[in-house]
Amino acid sequence: MLYVSWDPILVGISFLVAFIASFVALDSAGKVLNSEPRRALFWRISGGATLGMGIWSMHFVGMLAMKMPIMMHYDFELTILSFVIALLASTLSLNIAVSGHTLSTRRLIFSTLVLGSGVVSMHYIGMAAMMSFVSIYWNIPLVALSLVIAIASAWVALWLAFSLRQNTHGIFINRVYASLVMGIAICAMHYTGMSAATFSNDGLGIIVRSDALHIMGRSVGEQGLSLWVATTTLVIFGIMLFISMIDSQLRTARLTDSLRQLNLQLEKQAHYDPLTGLANRIQFDILLDSCLNSAAEEQTTFALIYMDLDRFKLVNDAWGHHIGDRLLVAVAERLSACINDKMSLARLGGDEFTLLVPQTSEEEVDALIRRMIATIQHPFYELSHVINVSLSAGVSFYPEHGENAHELKLKADTAMYSVKQEGSNGWAIYHTGMAQKTADAPQFLQDLSQALARNQFELWYQPQYTAPEHTLTGFEALLRWRHPQQGVLLPATFLPMLEKTGLIISVGQWVIESACRQLHCWNNQGFPHLTLAINLSPIQFEQHNIYEQVTDALTRYHVDPTRLTLEITENTALKNLERSVHLLTQFAQLGITVAIDDFGTGYSNMLMLKKLPATELKIDKSFVKDIRENSRNVKIVSTIIDIAHSMNMRVIAEGIETTEQHALLTNMGCAFLQGFLFARPQPVEKISVLLEHKPFAMSLECSESSQKKPA
Repeated sequence: MLYVSWDPILVGISFLVAFIASFVALDSAGKVLNSEPRRALFWRISGGATLGMGIWSMHFVGMLAMKMPIMMHYDFELTILSFVIALLASTLSLNIAVSGHTLSTRRLIFSTLVLGSGVVSMHYIGMAAMMSFVSIYWNIPLVALSLVIAIASAWVALWLAFSLRQNTHGIFINRVYASLVMGIAICAMHYTGMSAATFSNDGLGIIVRSDALHIMGRSVGEQGLSLWVATTTLVIFGIMLFISMIDSQLRTARLTDSLRQLNLQLEKQAHYDPLTGLANRIQFDILLDSCLNSAAEEQTTFALIYMDLDRFKLVNDAWGHHIGDRLLVAVAERLSACINDKMSLARLGGDEFTLLVPQTSEEEVDALIRRMIATIQHPFYELSHVINVSLSAGVSFYPEHGENAHELKLKADTAMYSVKQEGSNGWAIYHTGMAQKTADAPQFLQDLSQALARNQFELWYQPQYTAPEHTLTGFEALLRWRHPQQGVLLPATFLPMLEKTGLIISVGQWVIESACRQLHCWNNQGFPHLTLAINLSPIQFEQHNIYEQVTDALTRYHVDPTRLTLEITENTALKNLERSVHLLTQFAQLGITVAIDDFGTGYSNMLMLKKLPATELKIDKSFVKDIRENSRNVKIVSTIIDIAHSMNMRVIAEGIETTEQHALLTNMGCAFLQGFLFARPQPVEKISVLLEHKPFAMSLECSESSQKKPA
């Protein structure tokens, strides 16, 4: 019996080799998911090859750590054969495990058997490569245990390689921990197999003598093998780490450049109307504040003009929104031709325009508005259609009608509304006798404050479909107010007042309760996989107990958290980033889907959004509305989708109204779609009919006909 000792330094080095090989393999597997096909193939092959080389290198470093009182040699051909087996088994098994979007039990078992059998074969062929005047006695139970450990370690390695492909938060430290586990498992198999062998020079057992050199061919000594293994390992790992580092740098550079370009585009999108190119509401507010400051310092006056097209809705109804859009562009061009460089024209939305006229007088404003009204009265010619519209305008002056933006806007809007009530096609300067809008009337506020107690609020549901399969996956819940006199009102009519008065807190809690109750109802009806998205307002999101409100409702109605999606706007999420990350992480850990809603309408910064544990990005309908081949919005939306995918976020687009939008977004990789093209928001009783007849899919032809129904 030969006494065997172990070199602790080489044992430690063998574990370090296994750890580095595991980390490089996991890092390579992580690059597969977000790489184009050719690069993905490179990372699958190189990752598997690195793992195989690492396992083989660790094995022979471990054998070198075993010290016996005689000099050992290793058969060259068997040593090379063990290397090839480790290389092929690791490469093949890793390719099987990480090439698909899901890892089925069958694929996991098959790849585990390939890797486990390869490692075992490599180990015992490597043991057989030992050449000296010794006998080897095998402990069969320990040999069997090494086989079990090999299979278990292979299963752990491949499962981790697949699971850690996603570049989620904390992925680096997770890969380090996983590499430690894989390294320990690989070393455990090796040293268990080594401990199963007892060496003796009594001439019995399995003997491999040095005269076998004449039969087996060349051999290599311990010193030569150690130099070979060390050099090969360091070179291969160095090359792979260098390639991985360069790839990560290139990816980061491309992502940073794309984010910079996207942020510039989104910043412009956030301040300028994509249809007309005029300033939008956000930019106009900035210009108005600047004008107020200048007027206050210089003690000058300026005019704020609110303008609205008369009969514009008839244009949309008669000829469609595409004609309406062309008309708005033509109107913007005519109005722009009437003003000078000192004035600021903006489109607030729809057919509403505003104009800032600095350092002016009532006579100058009179001449300007008359000129604009006259030019709009001339017929428009769009796609062989003759269109006649007119203009209504209201004016407020600083400081006569107010010393802040809110007062000036309210009074200019009131003056314009007064003109419309008196027959349109004219203009007026605000005076105290003009009536307030219905939404600002005291009776409206009184009705709103009692609406929840009178059960007048409802949730309507808009279906969401997968692209391109067009399978129904769930719904978005949208708030409606069934007013006793005015009928069903949309949120734009009453939501600002809810937030201004604080009523949004109680109404928001009612929405959470109603959504969970509806999910419970659908579950009882046999639709346990339907999801439901609800919107959290900024005020609601800032509540200290919002997490408890959501979790209590889920518990009370026995709802699986994975079926609920919470949508918050980007501005809400970034307002208090530290709190948002903490709160949204809690929701995500519970299984709730966190979605960034209306993306692109605020001060978008995807580098900041990357810090949030959100898994869904919702593209705002303002991007979708004007999307068409070769348009600016196509490039912006495509970039958003690509970057969202690189962050492992799925993308949903809302506001789909045409088949062209549907086709473009599907081709760009948008995973989920919703909009009037498929279905308008509907009350729950109509949703029940939809689920009863077509619970999983709706034909596009049928959905197009739904556009003709009223909202």
